Amino acid sequence: MGDAAGIGPEITVKALDVLKDSSDLDVLVVGDSGIIQKALDVSGVTCRINRCESAEQAEFASGTLNLVDLENLSENIFAKGEVDPAIGKAAVEYTEVAVKMALAGEVDAIVSAPVNKEAVHLAGYDFAGGTELIAHLTKCENFAMVLILGPIRLFYLTNHVSMREALEKVKKDIIIKKLRSMNEALTEMGFAEAQIGVAAFNPHCGEGGAMGREEIDEISPAIEEAQREGINAQGPFPADTIFVRGKEGAFDGILCMYHDQGNIALKLLDFGAGVTFIAGLPIIRTSVAHGTAYDIAGQGIASEDTLVAALKTAAEIARKKGRVH
Repeated sequence: MGDAAGIGPEITVKALDVLKDSSDLDVLVVGDSGIIQKALDVSGVTCRINRCESAEQAEFASGTLNLVDLENLSENIFAKGEVDPAIGKAAVEYTEVAVKMALAGEVDAIVSAPVNKEAVHLAGYDFAGGTELIAHLTKCENFAMVLILGPIRLFYLTNHVSMREALEKVKKDIIIKKLRSMNEALTEMGFAEAQIGVAAFNPHCGEGGAMGREEIDEISPAIEEAQREGINAQGPFPADTIFVRGKEGAFDGILCMYHDQGNIALKLLDFGAGVTFIAGLPIIRTSVAHGTAYDIAGQGIASEDTLVAALKTAAEIARKKGRVH
């Protein structure tokens, strides 16, 4: 259910209400019953909470919310809109339980509501984000975060790091490794001959070296090596045009050089609901591509559309991989 101080609990119950009559998607929530009840009250959703200890005890029927209740928070903490280490700790515990169930084969996939990174850090966990936490829990070192936006999928050479550190990682060896994992991930997602576009790091693709040599010395050589390996990589293309081309269908996946390069496109280009998928894990995991929205938490106005999309995407990937119970 994500961070209890944010919109996670309320979009969870609203998403399940939207999907309550779905015949091909059964959802089990991991969270806290007091918080979920508060979310039901605020959202105006009516259903019965079925507290269960495992997926086997779930009752998948319209009007029933199946909940693995960790009872690790006070209901007074609901939608407080403040960073709190207790809430960060609880959110990590929900993730730990969900991952354990997925690794055991009790569920086909997991979907994450938004978590506040600062709260997680204050709770004593040293992870840059949910992606890194789940990679740690699954003992996975080679993974790729994919942001699914309508017709394209965004991958990131660097994610939750400073711009200075991002620049230090724009190296041929790192880029070719990422292009290989991108190609594997897109194949995993059903693209047999994926078309990959690579964004430049510098403005105007470096202007032939006048604005930086990363495109000449690192990015282009990596693309050429990928092409020799049979990977359909193209570029580098200026960041102010590549996402428009992607929206028009030119690429199946785009490699972004740093976090905001891709996420600004998400906010501005009206791709619709954004869903994050981590490829390369031994489990299937998707999440919403937005934050905890403390400013509107508890008002019942937060949209559940992205969480619905994340749930449907997780189910679709599970079916493609033949992991459905």
